[in-house]
Order: sequence, then structure tokens, then C-alpha cells
Amino acid sequence: TPALAIAGVLSGKVTSSTTGLPLENVCVNLGIPGEFCFGDFTDAAGNYAIDLDALSASDGGKWRLYFVKAGYITNNSPQFTSNSGYVYNHVMAPNPVPPPPVGPCDLNHVGTPTTTVYLPNITRTFGGANGWYTPFIIQNTSATVNTDLEISFYRFSDGVCVSEINVPALKPGTAYDNNPNDNGKNPNLPGDAQYSVVVKSFGALIVGVVNQVQGSGARSEAMSYDGFSAGATTVSLPNIVRRFGGYVSPFIIQNLGTALTVATATFRPFDGIGGNVIISRTIDPGRAKDVNPNSDEPVIGAPGLVNGKQYGVTITATQPIAAVVNTVNDEPSVAKPVALATNGVAAGAATIYGAYAAKNAQGVGRYSPIIVQNLGAAAVTPTITFKPLTGGTGTANTFTFPAIQPNSSKAFDPRFSFNTQQGTITPEPCTGHSTTCLGDGEYAFSIAAVTGSSIAAQINAVSDATAIGYAATAAPAIKYFLPNLTKSLCFCPSPPRGTGWTTPIILQSVTATSVTLKWYRFSTDPTLNGVLLATQTVPLTVGSGTRIDPWDVPGLPADAQFSVVADAGTTGTITAIVTEFEPNGDNAMAYEGFPAP
Repeated sequence: TPALAIAGVLSGKVTSSTTGLPLENVCVNLGIPGEFCFGDFTDAAGNYAIDLDALSASDGGKWRLYFVKAGYITNNSPQFTSNSGYVYNHVMAPNPVPPPPVGPCDLNHVGTPTTTVYLPNITRTFGGANGWYTPFIIQNTSATVNTDLEISFYRFSDGVCVSEINVPALKPGTAYDNNPNDNGKNPNLPGDAQYSVVVKSFGALIVGVVNQVQGSGARSEAMSYDGFSAGATTVSLPNIVRRFGGYVSPFIIQNLGTALTVATATFRPFDGIGGNVIISRTIDPGRAKDVNPNSDEPVIGAPGLVNGKQYGVTITATQPIAAVVNTVNDEPSVAKPVALATNGVAAGAATIYGAYAAKNAQGVGRYSPIIVQNLGAAAVTPTITFKPLTGGTGTANTFTFPAIQPNSSKAFDPRFSFNTQQGTITPEPCTGHSTTCLGDGEYAFSIAAVTGSSIAAQINAVSDATAIGYAATAAPAIKYFLPNLTKSLCFCPSPPRGTGWTTPIILQSVTATSVTLKWYRFSTDPTLNGVLLATQTVPLTVGSGTRIDPWDVPGLPADAQFSVVADAGTTGTITAIVTEFEPNGDNAMAYEGFPAP
């Protein structure tokens, strides 16, 4: 009997219609004739292959392929005839995203807001009763006008606006605080959930800051970020990691626009090895989506990232967006869990400024890796200039980075010799001040690249048991608003120094020679809320930084919260961060001050 003609192999590639990238784990089903279903899955490159001869099929058969993947529209190829095989490449489109559901609070918006502040990540008992919760503070930046607030909570899982709070007549310069775990302020807010929050003011400009905390005692964790009053269609994240020394950097993207947008994140490895990884999220207005680098699940993760790598990330969208990065090392097996948060960067500059860096500081060995990202179109070799904080230890020094390619990042670690942090050279530890080693101490710094370039930086100030993070400043200002300051806040009578949360301010002079600070009380007691408690003028040294501890300011009561306005007046420009400390676990965090609008 003559042998049958070879039926061949049906093969091809499946890609995404939105990103153009290969799609992995697409189930390719073999249809007509007989509606026989043969399951084959695409590989990491999107390729599939079905051997018809293995099915005893004959050449000349008529076939149709069906393509199935969660989150994508199921559709099929045209009917075709197999003559010794057939190649069919298929493009899959994501399921259409329905409009965001309308909750009861969406119907209460009245008038045009003076300002809108966006908080990408707000949680209530997220992960259980002792899980993450996020107190947030909103400050009225006006010197004379009251403002009303409207606060809307949008649930991550379905986009529903589940709760709305209206706050009347917030006084000038003062702040409103809300702990999502507080049933009195949030009676309708479900627990064990994440939310994006939109805060609208009616009457005056506002700013906001979020504290993210979980755990207790030795397993306490804390990290802080700034709310956003404006977004950008390109946002940069200098340092995202996947299983890097135990750390991971999940980040949250919020849509600040008025229409649905697709946010596309491009991951570029620090070492340039392995190529770029691209993922996307579809986000409704006001809502937020998260990205977990440790996960390979496309809906929540970033498939394709490599364990033990650092990445510089660029996110683009058609609507203005904002992003917050939470970098954590807190698996149950970790004896001293730590966490830090930083804001994504919407705009860089040729010279940027950091109010705080350290090496072996504060009696806990605190040190500050500094990660610089090149936002420009040409390679740059930035130089860091360190100047000791006023009254502190340390010796001025400079370090020049190796070339940083466009949209890529490189890190400086003060523990190692300058000349071994170049290229592929293995870094060597160094001690003591020298031309190639930063001396122990605390510093303010600036990072400068060539004129016309654009850089950004993330600063991680860490110790064996704590971690704080913040972003360098690209645009120093004359005046800053600091929404949340505390002096031994512990909700306990007459606390001594070293008890509860205390928040030293660190001011950096770019050109200013002095700054005036006004301290306003905020409290649930209307007789105390809004009272101006202290005014102080602090001399500054140009290029250096100064720490101001609330315990050193006369007139401030303990176990209390304040909002502060820092004004350099006609003397020049400054930058500002607020550091926050409490004695237990990783209760250490920082946030950037808000330049005057």
C-alpha cells in the first residue's frame, strides 16, 4: 500500500494586539474536522506547534485553530487546508474593559474642585487584622482661606467607589488626618482591601502624604509617600527589583486623567544583560492597578523578569499617571522585616538635590545607596557632591558615575570604594575618608550631569533593622509645605523624648541662607486645631543641610501632631524631607516636602 502523504505540522506565533509582544500559555485548540480538540500551549516566545502526523491525520485535511487565554478574547483562524503543514500567526486582543462601576459616592461631586490630590495606594487591614493600613494627612496650603474636602475611595478589585467622606472648613495651614482603620471616620470602608483615593478641595489648594504601616513590636514596618496633584504621561522608577537580596519592589500606577488609559512599563536591567521586559495595565480614571515583580502572573505580575536583578523602569500612558514604589523585605522567614516607599518621577533635571544621605550614621550603621536614572536621550556620567549636615560629622567628597545609558539606572553605595563601582569591577569595601572613599557621617548632596540632560534619583537610607526612602528634588523652591509632623505621638500622657513617633525635618540649602518655619497644631479638638504654636527662623549654610527635631522647638506640646510651612523668603531656594521614627522594629520612613504651588 502506498504511504500516505505527510500531513505536516501546524505552527505559528501568538502575540498581543496592545503590546505586540509574544503571549505565553495560550491554549491552541485544533478544530474542524470532527471538532476534535487538541490542546497545545504557546511557549515563552509565543510559539506553538501541532504535529498532525502524530494524530494520524491525512494531508489535505481542512482545519481551524481556536486560541484561548484568560483575559483575552477567544477567537479562531480561518478554515485552511493542510498540505504538508501550515503556518498561521495569530494576534489576540485583551477582553474589552467595561466602564468603571458607579457607586453611591460617584453621584455626590458638586462644582469644580480647586485642587485634586491622588493617593494611589490606601489600605485597611490589608492582609488581615494586623496587616497594612495607611493613615493619610491632607494639608490646606492657603494662608487665609478655609477649604472643604471630598474624599472618594475606589476599590482595586473592581473599581467601585465604596465610600466618600466630606470634611468642611479645613483651616488655613492646618491638616486633616484619616486612619482607614478608624471606624468612626470610615464606617462604610470594607477591610482587607486596597483602594485608590481621590481627594478634591473646594476653596483652597491642598497637598497630602500617606503613611503605610503594618505589624507590631519587632515586626513593625513603615513607609511613606507623597500624594500627587498632577501626573505625567511618562513616569520613571529608578530602582525596581525582583528577589534581590530578599527585596522586591511592587509598584502601583494610578490614572489621574479623565479617560481610560493603557499604562505600559518597560523594565531595563542595570547590567544591560537579558533585554527589556514590557508589561501593561488598563486603568480607569481615578483608579489604580498594581505590579508585583516577583509574580509571573500577567494580571498582577511582570513575566520575564529575572531573580536577583535591578531594573530601571519607564511607564508611559496616554493619560496623566502617577506611581508609588513599595520596596519590601518582609517574608515570614525574615527576622527583621523592613520596607521603604518612593514616588515615581515625572520630571528630572540636569542637577538634582538630596537633603539626606548617610554612611554608618545615627548609631545604627545607617547608610544610603543612591540610584540614578538617566531620563534623557544620550548617555550621561553624573557627579555626586556630598556636603556634611550642619553640626554633623563627615567630610565633603565627590563621586563620578560610569556612563548611564538612556532610561537606564546605576547605583552608588557609600560602603564601597569609588573606583571599584565602575563597570564590571567587583566593589571593594572602604573605611575612613579618602579621595576614593566617603567618610562616615551624614550629608546633603547634589547630582549634576551635563547641561540639557535629565536625571532622577532614588535614595534608600537603610540599616540592619530599618529602611527609609525618598526621591531627589529636581526643582528646589522658596517655600515648602510639610503636612505631618509629630512630637512623641503615642496617645499616652506626658511622653518623654524617645517615646512614640517623632519626625525630624531635614532642610537643604540650594541657595538660601535662612528659613522660617511655622508650626500649626492639628487635632480633633476644635479649640486646638489650627492654632499657630511656634515660629522659628533657622540659619542655613549654602549646599549643606540642617536637621530640626520637634523636641528642640520651644512651645510644641508632646504627644501631638503638627503641619509646618517652611519659607526661605527672599534668601533663596531649599529642599525639604521629613523623617519619621518610632523605637520599634522598622518604624522608620520619610517623605518629600511639597513645594509651594
